[in-house]
Amino acid sequence: MNIHSILSAALAGTLLFAASTHAAEPEHCHSGAYRFTDGGQMLVQPSDEDNLRYRWLDGATGKLFPTGPHRYESGPGWSGREPVSLTVEFGECDTGTVVYAPVDGTAREGRRIALPTVPITFENDGASLYGELVLPEQSAPKALVVLQYGGGRDSAVLNNYVQYLLPLSDIAVFLYDKRGTGRSGGQFNLHIGMQADDLVAALAAARRDPRVAGIPVGLMGESQGGWVAPLAATTAPVDFVVASYGLAVSMQEEDRLEVEQQLRSRGHGPEALAKGLEMHRIALRVAISRFTEGVEEWMQARNDHAGEAWFQDIGGDITSTLMLTPEEQLPAIRAFLDVPYDLEYDPLPTLRSLGIPQLWLLAEDDTEAPIETTLARLQMLAREGRPIDTIVFPQADHGMIAIEPGSERRLAGRTAPGYFERLSAWILRQARVTARE
Repeated sequence: MNIHSILSAALAGTLLFAASTHAAEPEHCHSGAYRFTDGGQMLVQPSDEDNLRYRWLDGATGKLFPTGPHRYESGPGWSGREPVSLTVEFGECDTGTVVYAPVDGTAREGRRIALPTVPITFENDGASLYGELVLPEQSAPKALVVLQYGGGRDSAVLNNYVQYLLPLSDIAVFLYDKRGTGRSGGQFNLHIGMQADDLVAALAAARRDPRVAGIPVGLMGESQGGWVAPLAATTAPVDFVVASYGLAVSMQEEDRLEVEQQLRSRGHGPEALAKGLEMHRIALRVAISRFTEGVEEWMQARNDHAGEAWFQDIGGDITSTLMLTPEEQLPAIRAFLDVPYDLEYDPLPTLRSLGIPQLWLLAEDDTEAPIETTLARLQMLAREGRPIDTIVFPQADHGMIAIEPGSERRLAGRTAPGYFERLSAWILRQARVTARE
């Protein structure tokens, strides 16, 4: 669910502005897919602050730091800046040109691929929601994917790169800003059922476009969207579902698994683990009751254990947020959590009820969504006859970010090898099967 990072941003006052605000900033016009004269293809999207991120289709990636108008530099690893290993210079916004120049190599010239993009506004449950349908450059799409973004409050339309990735394989993508984010109205929420209702409405809106009429359609959810997409598929007729670095357990179970994983990874023993799980129990009672139960016990537990060696290492989106946030910031947490959410939703009955093909893409070393129980559940459902394909990417963390071999969980400058290819290939295979039927 990654509520900890959302809360951290909220408390720091750094939540991303709406997409309509960013759209006026010229550097964001460089987002998209680029084709180079040597045939290589690269994706560009916003990163944090004024930075961008590039992704080559072989998985190589890095953060781009601005050095001047339309000029950037990048260093090693996932987000390194120094030593500078390459520079990237874009043309003016309306030119769509780029020069990618490694410090110790030959510069490569490219141009943004003209992916036809159709803005679509639709209504659901009193909210006006904004999305964009991104089509292949020239070919008719072979499938349509309606994408559910993760749990953050940033704009999917502005920030998600899958809208540029899949059209390169002749797969159309419709993604939209969740309610209360970007250019969409309504109240932001973390409620899986409410988000699933919006996703069903998004699917209906996309299907009305004649350019995707009659082709196979699937739902894809990333991270928190891995709960939403399968649930939406129980009420919307679709041909397949994709869940990428999502979970087949509840949010409260995710929190417990994160507490266990974090404490064990930091070398703490059974006594610390037992105390951490008790903290998890208390924190979930407070969160589920919306601060009407367990508050005194929570505050007492914080005071009792704050000085112990394991305390600062406690994990869990809910548990770590409630236990580690300074007391003066607790009212801000209560205010921020005054949105709809359902920490107890269990996706297992939903997954068991689906008869359509599902693809689950899991990161083996996921620190935000530990996969052990999810993998066991998916394997159980497959044995029961559910059409579920599961791919586990080794040495990869949440978001399919590769981990450098032999490192202390240092993020590498690449996406997990094979992730892009296997995602596109599976969708196209399902589209061919559906078309034959």
